[in-house]
Amino acid sequence: MKRVEIEVNGRAYLLACEPGQEDRLRELAAYVDRRLKELTGGGRSAAEAPMLVMTCLVLADELQDLLAGRAVAPSALLRPSEEAEMVEAVDGITRRIEEVAARLERA
Repeated sequence: MKRVEIEVNGRAYLLACEPGQEDRLRELAAYVDRRLKELTGGGRSAAEAPMLVMTCLVLADELQDLLAGRAVAPSALLRPSEEAEMVEAVDGITRRIEEVAARLERA
């Protein structure tokens, strides 16, 4: 497994990925970061965990719309031909965000 540092909402995260997927993971992180800023305005605060969760929920909703064949805003599109890879990436990011949110709640 390769280790890749990504940044979302101004925070760095070190994640594992398959060799050769480093650029894809960075691309996905940049997309999530952009959508988070579009949806919530971004910014680090006590409300960061809810902002991350809201962003994940919006992304999951957009993904479900894509999978169901419903129209999605053009800004939400991200290589629909790579559906399985997107689902796996979103699931991984969701797990990571849940871990971060849990740590923030304990702090």
